[in-house]
Amino acid sequence: MDTPEISNRFDAEDIRKLREYNSLKHSKMSHKEILEDIRQGAESFMSEFSSCVAEKQAVYDASKKK
Repeated sequence: MDTPEISNRFDAEDIRKLREYNSLKHSKMSHKEILEDIRQGAESFMSEFSSCVAEKQAVYDASKKK
């Protein structure tokens, strides 16, 4: 099963693709494996999100110093 292609818009169709992908992937896992998979995904997302927020904060802080 291939990871779904997600558009730049991240619209309802993309969410449907992700839900279908995760449903199929998780159907072959134990509850413990599912929770571990979700935890790893959340850690990856939060790391990327935190980096993005830090970059935006740095730009904002620099604009305030002018």
